[in-house]
Amino acid sequence: MANHAAKLSKAEIQRLLPAMAGRFALRGKAPIGERSGFGSIWKALDTWLDREVAIKISHDDLCDEILLCRDIEGQTVRIFDYFKGDDGWNAYAMELLEAPWMTLSRFIEQHKYKANDLQHYFDCFEIVYEALRGLTDIHGRPYSRKGRYVHADIKPANLFFLCQPKKRCNSVFRMPEHEPMLRIIDLGISTPRGDLNFAGTPAYDYPKKLEARVGHDLYSLGITFLELLTGERPDHSVMEHKARIRTFVARQSSGSKFVDELAIELARKCARAATQVNVTARSVLSELDSQVFEVSPLYWLTLRAINKGLKQGLKKSELAEYLLPQLAVFHGWQNRTAGRIEQLKGLVADMYEQKMLLREGGSQRYFVRG
Repeated sequence: MANHAAKLSKAEIQRLLPAMAGRFALRGKAPIGERSGFGSIWKALDTWLDREVAIKISHDDLCDEILLCRDIEGQTVRIFDYFKGDDGWNAYAMELLEAPWMTLSRFIEQHKYKANDLQHYFDCFEIVYEALRGLTDIHGRPYSRKGRYVHADIKPANLFFLCQPKKRCNSVFRMPEHEPMLRIIDLGISTPRGDLNFAGTPAYDYPKKLEARVGHDLYSLGITFLELLTGERPDHSVMEHKARIRTFVARQSSGSKFVDELAIELARKCARAATQVNVTARSVLSELDSQVFEVSPLYWLTLRAINKGLKQGLKKSELAEYLLPQLAVFHGWQNRTAGRIEQLKGLVADMYEQKMLLREGGSQRYFVRG
């Protein structure tokens, strides 16, 4: 599909949208952001309010997109004003997302992937969690009159997140806590559930789709999640089988067999959503809560400490001694006692029972990697 908006010069935009030109001064020599097939984005100055904004310009009708953005406000960019110009051209002014905001595609390009980076997996779980929250608003409840849309173009370039990780002594999760950290953008081809929809980005779109289904957004999110984890985009054949997803994840393992399996199961559930109507953003969100975010932070901190600092397995008593200084801040401990060592040995036993730790047969040595 030709993107005529991307070819417009500043002078042409001012001529086609005179009402907008009277208030907004376009900045730069070209559109900003990543190229889209359905419009162009310019940085601009709102001369009335003296603030920088982003302007989306398109030859398509933008009314439905604006209404949807306002319906799910908080999970997408804020819309400030709308302009209708000559010859079918339309534009709207919206919130400008600049550093520390970035698209996931930019993050993937810049991230330095390394082996056994368990913290990266925890970050990815947080990011996909926020994306699922946004999709629950877009999709709406099954019988609700609010929402009931399919985004139809979920991919890294359409997910902006607030890249401001902050180390915490009592949690492995480090993304901003008190404000939305992810915005779903480019709702230009969003479609009511059940309508015909052939638009989208082939590399992320469910290849057999005909009508717009919420599961297709989850399928695309599954591909996005695997690309975020590994730095490489899987092809559609990977999404067809859990074993293929496992092989793909193994290229950039977290270093923990337990956490790898959580990621594999999440990606597989997203893939299955394309054909199973009972798998929804809300149901996947609930499972992610119970399997990741409602788990005791002590377990995740322990797993990270072992993964980061140990190259070989240790016996239970040895592992307890190793963990004592690692977890002292979490517990508020200042010295070693026999009782605290016993408490940590109990922690190791609990994590082994839950399959978070592995053990080397008769040697009784515990470790995290498969």
